[in-house]
Amino acid sequence: MQRYHTPLDLVRERSPERPVAFARPDAVALAARWFQDKFKGDVFYAVKANPSPWVIETLVANGVTSFDVASIPEIELVAQHAPGARMAFMHPVKSRAAISAAYFDHGVRTFSLDCHEELAKILDATGGAKDLNLMVRLAVAAEGAAYSLSGKFGIDPHGAPDLLLAARRATQELMGVAFHVGSQCMRPTAYQAAMTQASRALVRAGVFADVVDVGGGFPSVYPGMTPPALADYMDSIERGFAEMMVHETTELWCEPGRPWWRKPPRSSPRSSCARATPSISMTAPTARCSTRPIPSGRSR
Repeated sequence: MQRYHTPLDLVRERSPERPVAFARPDAVALAARWFQDKFKGDVFYAVKANPSPWVIETLVANGVTSFDVASIPEIELVAQHAPGARMAFMHPVKSRAAISAAYFDHGVRTFSLDCHEELAKILDATGGAKDLNLMVRLAVAAEGAAYSLSGKFGIDPHGAPDLLLAARRATQELMGVAFHVGSQCMRPTAYQAAMTQASRALVRAGVFADVVDVGGGFPSVYPGMTPPALADYMDSIERGFAEMMVHETTELWCEPGRPWWRKPPRSSPRSSCARATPSISMTAPTARCSTRPIPSGRSR
């Protein structure tokens, strides 16, 4: 695999006729170290953000060994390239076959849910297992996101207490709350506000959460859209967690995906050179380039 300092260097040298993918493991390693240093909890990489094997391997090499997976193919990918890694099946709508395969074939123990029917499905597909970590996905009202997910996933505040109590009774392991403030969230305070809503739901249910998962939604840099510093988001989460009604051993999780990358620069008419750059990077490490053609209609 050849190396270039920038996509423009490749264009000048080779004038490619087909799309070209750039791999930047140094940048991914930098992002991995930053999140582990700044986030005061466990970092789960959202595999859907970039499921390339080299990304998984680079993250593991730099200490990230927990992964947010949303499908069996993602689970198989992590199992192959990060044996023994911790996986959380965080899609709140899953088939029985997927749940069963994740649990029995791949050792996944953490599952997300946002309704009583999904809870019953998880219990049925795992044979009534008691070693499950059950994460109740809450719908939260959060402003500042480019794309809100509250209307798509998550149980509403009215129904949350009953589901939290049911999940607490269903497992002898961890029961937690999870939420998503929305994609490309431009307001750091949205996380603190969402944590306040989650805390209220726990109080109404009369249960403690073993885990608080603040999900993803961390923004990246796009033309005409420069978000606040990621450090501001970490500060908001830390304040929100300190104010929550949780016990001393409650774990804090996050699932970053978008902030590991920056939007690719505009491509020339004859090539599409994707450069993935963490928004926290101040430099542009040399990139490795694969010139294998990308099939038409697909992107990486």
